[in-house]
Amino acid sequence: MSDKSHPPDHGLDRAVGFVPPGLDSLVLDSNSQFSVTDRVHRALRCAIIDVQLAPGAPISENSVCRQFSVSRSPVRSAIQRLAEEGLVEVSPQRGSFVAPLHLEQLHDSHFVRRTLELALLRETAAIWTPAMGETMRTLLAKQERLLLERDADAFLEEDHVFHRTLAGLSQREGVWPAIETAKTSMTRFHRYWAQMDRLADVLAEHSMVIDALERGDSAAAEAALAAHLDMVFVILDGIPKEQRRLMPF
Repeated sequence: MSDKSHPPDHGLDRAVGFVPPGLDSLVLDSNSQFSVTDRVHRALRCAIIDVQLAPGAPISENSVCRQFSVSRSPVRSAIQRLAEEGLVEVSPQRGSFVAPLHLEQLHDSHFVRRTLELALLRETAAIWTPAMGETMRTLLAKQERLLLERDADAFLEEDHVFHRTLAGLSQREGVWPAIETAKTSMTRFHRYWAQMDRLADVLAEHSMVIDALERGDSAAAEAALAAHLDMVFVILDGIPKEQRRLMPF
């Protein structure tokens, strides 16, 4: 009998070392305004970042061609682009594989993301308005609803929206693509490790940033955002050794 007071988890409440669904679960976007190469690249990139494809998983051209019912040329081009982005490793002898999560990449990714997001926050704090607060409160309310529904996949999508929207309030729209590229390793880690219990803390940390901005306390907002972003290494350090051995580092 189901417990209606405790909805089932959706998506990410999983143990370290879980087995992702793999290539057979992927579907190619049918939007013809993009080239086949672009659509294959996007499908594979999203699957790698969302850990539908596990670190170290093989990506053979033949398998991708069969899965998406496309020719070899756009698949080869898409895999090459993923290799240039550091998401796929290509070996002439062994083939192509999803790149592992490298700890040094995690640290570099965090450094760039932290530096840029905090710089943007300082500029946003200087021009903060009640309308900005309403925008961010709406996002927090949506996160709270998803948390109650225990929909972890959707919550993490909204986490991305929260950070993108907050960064955009600085009116430096050209900076976010650099942050998004830099945080790829972080996103893969969060998607691989994500636990439902952590998401309530994420919501509280987001709220602390907005609370401080609405008080006009830019220093507290910056400290709250820094602590939130730094939490990834607190989490990593807290994972038991026997579980860390199962992680793809």
